[in-house]
Amino acid sequence: MKKVLLFALAFMAVSMIGKAQLINWEIGIMGGASNYVGDINSMYKNGEDNSKEWNQFESSFNMYNAHFMGGVLARYNFDPRWSLKGAILFSELSGDDKHFENARNLSFHSPIQEFSLTAEFNFLDYRTGSRQHRFTPYLFGGIAVFHFNPKADIMDPIELQETTVLLHDLNTEGQGLIDGRDNYSRIQISIPFGLGVKFSLSSYTSIGLEWGFRKTFTDYIDDISTTYVDRNALLSYAGEQAVTAADRTNELEGNAGVYHQQGEMRGNKSTNDWYNFFGITFTTKLSTGRSKCLTPGKH
Repeated sequence: MKKVLLFALAFMAVSMIGKAQLINWEIGIMGGASNYVGDINSMYKNGEDNSKEWNQFESSFNMYNAHFMGGVLARYNFDPRWSLKGAILFSELSGDDKHFENARNLSFHSPIQEFSLTAEFNFLDYRTGSRQHRFTPYLFGGIAVFHFNPKADIMDPIELQETTVLLHDLNTEGQGLIDGRDNYSRIQISIPFGLGVKFSLSSYTSIGLEWGFRKTFTDYIDDISTTYVDRNALLSYAGEQAVTAADRTNELEGNAGVYHQQGEMRGNKSTNDWYNFFGITFTTKLSTGRSKCLTPGKH
């Protein structure tokens, strides 16, 4: 289903390019930062259920784990108020309990790739290249498909050296072992929405600032969601790396031999993970032809 949706979004964008006048199109780049919002945060208090206190949207403004984000975009301007934008963006997401002095001691880092299709509403009449209507704030919303692949740096129990493991493949919360707990897909859908401002620099170029939130439908961007599983059962099912990655409290000083029991809280399954992209856009019109005047005699 997700692959079908991705293909449909790409087909729509290509079809629009073929049918639309080039003068209404802009292409460009975006650069900025990303941050992750999920089960690794300041509200997690060492296994206590604080789900009522966890607000993913408010946590979106915590920038402790920001990473560089970049990509390309194309925008079709229907009129001075409405635009449709497609974008392909790349970044990284990460989180670490050590930043919050949390004895759970879990961490992750993941590359992320996103293809989005969003509608933009300009509060003011705007055209790139217009002298009269060269600035506007705007709101946007739409749909996106993204791919992630959470990893962790653990002490390999066999080689006794630090190694990077793919958490999805280790079934750290007993995916496939516990009835009803299937492994998650690394291709997911999100709802991007946010706000920005655009400013026309010249007859053909514009610059903008944009902040976009992404509401997802997965709680596994960080590979953390539900409860710990039986250590011996997980060892037999997925191996020593899985056991090591699933419960890392024992790595902390003074916690040697400390492990969680099956059913103890590992994450907060009542809230899904979020991520955010924010940065600067720079676009140029595809056609060097002159756009239609918004007001007779003025551009």
